Amino acid sequence: MALIEVRNLRKQYHDFLALDNVSLTAQSGQLVTLLGPSGCGKSTTLRCLAGFLEPNGGSINVDGESIVSVPPNRRDFGVVFQNYALFPHMTVADNIAYGLKLRKYSRGEIETRVFDVMKLVRLTGLDDRYPRQISGGQQQRVALARALVLKPRLLLLDEPLANLDARLRDEVRWLIRDIQQQSGITAFYVTHDQAEAMAISDMVAVMKSGRVAQFASPREIYQKPVERYVADFTGEANFLPCQSVEPISPGRMRVQVAGRTLEVDGVPTISASDRAELLLRPESLRFVNTGEEPTFTGRISKSAFLGASQHCEVALADNSSLKLAAPPNAALTIGDEVGLAFDRSHAWVIPEVEP
Repeated sequence: MALIEVRNLRKQYHDFLALDNVSLTAQSGQLVTLLGPSGCGKSTTLRCLAGFLEPNGGSINVDGESIVSVPPNRRDFGVVFQNYALFPHMTVADNIAYGLKLRKYSRGEIETRVFDVMKLVRLTGLDDRYPRQISGGQQQRVALARALVLKPRLLLLDEPLANLDARLRDEVRWLIRDIQQQSGITAFYVTHDQAEAMAISDMVAVMKSGRVAQFASPREIYQKPVERYVADFTGEANFLPCQSVEPISPGRMRVQVAGRTLEVDGVPTISASDRAELLLRPESLRFVNTGEEPTFTGRISKSAFLGASQHCEVALADNSSLKLAAPPNAALTIGDEVGLAFDRSHAWVIPEVEP
């Protein structure tokens, strides 16, 4: 276990700034996910941590000691890549044992460690198979075992599930989280998949154009994003423009939106002169019952049956629209006038202009 502190990390390629003062902290035993689209800087950050890239500025400290000048082979980190990087001519057991042999561990120690880690990642009985003889999910577990068998201070995972199908991704991501929690190892995990990030992380860094847009818990990232980019990237969202904003107290405001005046929470730095939007996640909205006072009224403009639910869009009078899910057996017809209500504790006001 290790405390990792990244401060003002910069990486420049000629006139391109790949990392722009990236700062992150992984407490001992935490799994921190770097989330974002291609080119946002998440893999560059991971490679700087691993020592494969040298930053142009900033610091990386492990338990209070700088490692920026320490070569990769002396950082005592385990790295798992998306392409597995297994040796095709070696058996599963030999692939896992490779690093231990380089470090000249005794034969008995190697056998014990390989046996224990294969049991941990559920590969028992596959010792003598070659990579071509096992599935993609099993190959990814071999790559994970090869990193874990060295008992590293830090585990770095770069899009480890990218080459797996949806069913295997679910299986292996839970395995990774279980192992990380059981071992107590500190880990950084890179992905572009928000569902992965939300499911397995203690903390999430949403990255944008080489900087950290927001660093917080998965719940805070989803429910209280600091900007529209973060809200958009972490799930389906509705945005309604606010006609006016009146701060009541820090993080609490009165807004006029779609013809209604509402008191809701929002980004504390928003002022009365700012343009702002009301964020409503689809799951916070519902159709009102008969006799119940709606917050918004509109007409159903789209409806699609998805099995477990119906995806609906409701057009409001001001030409804005709201997406929500309805029960699968609800009788919905395009053009029907409906009323909507929402849980005020799940509404959130964000700046309309990106920082």
